[in-house]
Amino acid sequence: MSTNANNANTGADPYENFRALLQKNVSFPCQYTFKFIVKVDDQKHDQVLAVFAGTDAQITENNSSQGKYRSFSVVVPVKDEEEVIRYYKEVSKIESVIML
Repeated sequence: MSTNANNANTGADPYENFRALLQKNVSFPCQYTFKFIVKVDDQKHDQVLAVFAGTDAQITENNSSQGKYRSFSVVVPVKDEEEVIRYYKEVSKIESVIML
């Protein structure tokens, strides 16, 4: 999930292409899988979990072999592409998170 640098200059929505892909390829409502990687840090861990607090999310966590990174697989029910994008926007506020 990347944004185009030109979007910043034109004022275009950086999620426009992603939104179109979701509309074309995903049947909503559905169980959507998010994947994130962060450096092992209790604060970042808690921030990721907080984004999905109060939902029916199923969260799986794994540490990297050397223990420097933690990956999250989050399966959560979503009603439409806008909800998917809202989750990505919230997680993107976490410093140095990698969204897959």
